[in-house]
Amino acid sequence: MRGIVNAILALLKGIPEKKGEPRADMFLPRWIMVLGVFLALCAVGALVAFAILLHWGWLIAMAVCAILSAFALMCWVNQKIIVLNDEYFQYVTFTGTKKKYRFADIKGLRKNSDSLTLFVGKDKVHIESAAIISDRLIALINESLKSKSE
Repeated sequence: MRGIVNAILALLKGIPEKKGEPRADMFLPRWIMVLGVFLALCAVGALVAFAILLHWGWLIAMAVCAILSAFALMCWVNQKIIVLNDEYFQYVTFTGTKKKYRFADIKGLRKNSDSLTLFVGKDKVHIESAAIISDRLIALINESLKSKSE
């Protein structure tokens, strides 16, 4: 029983996948995954409530919870940035689309109310405010932005 409790606590804290290695240089914390699982359980509960009470509101609640759960889980699984080397990085969108960029192509960084937008070439890289970002990625982005301002 103690092992299960420790595993759940490690999951909530966001312990890296491999010992000593983070999942990526930018990734979403595990509480996003926990939220997705919670919303899936809420969807199941709403479906059960609909089956018992036959009230359409429960069916709508089930659909909303299921959709939000799917988005949260997709974001947690897919959205990340991986530094390939000092020159290139790979951005994976929440749908799983992979794009490779050069740090030298970074044109700017905009802080939004809930996220950051990194302008790379003609594209935009979205970084959630809840994301965990490695010092290496921050340093490479800052270095690229600094060279643009000089």
